[in-house]
Amino acid sequence: MATATKDVSLNKKVGQFFWRSWAIQASWNYERQMNMGFLYGMVPTLDRLYPDESDPKQLAAKKEAYHRHMAFYNCTPQTSAFILGLAASMEEEYAKDPENFDPDSINAVKTSLMGPLSGIGDSFFQGTIRVIAFGLGVQLAQHRGAGGVHPRQALVERLQPRRGQKDQLGD
Repeated sequence: MATATKDVSLNKKVGQFFWRSWAIQASWNYERQMNMGFLYGMVPTLDRLYPDESDPKQLAAKKEAYHRHMAFYNCTPQTSAFILGLAASMEEEYAKDPENFDPDSINAVKTSLMGPLSGIGDSFFQGTIRVIAFGLGVQLAQHRGAGGVHPRQALVERLQPRRGQKDQLGD
């Protein structure tokens, strides 16, 4: 079933993945974690690929794709846009030629990239960037350049538990 897709510029697609990837944790859950956020990122692509909901074949393919992207997904949010783009590209290929493309490979690629990209993203964004930013903040605070905050005050505020969080270090 070849679908009549709307031509959308690459810049628009990249923009959609970028902005929608910011909301990937908006409906985080314990069963499938970030799956609904991932589907939210995929919706514009799937709606472009299967625009005619009155066609039973397109509607079935669209439902199948929505169901496919409700599978377990968990990755560092900052690296999720890459996986979103890759999955969307694979969905486009599947929509063009469903006879010669295995849709299970879409989830297989998503699953195989979650671990490595989480390792890179967690160590860089949650490990390195946080420590560097705190160190710069302390340096600024020593000179009272960060709004007059003293370094001890910054450390105490950082270590205080936040409302609704169990982990006192915020990690």
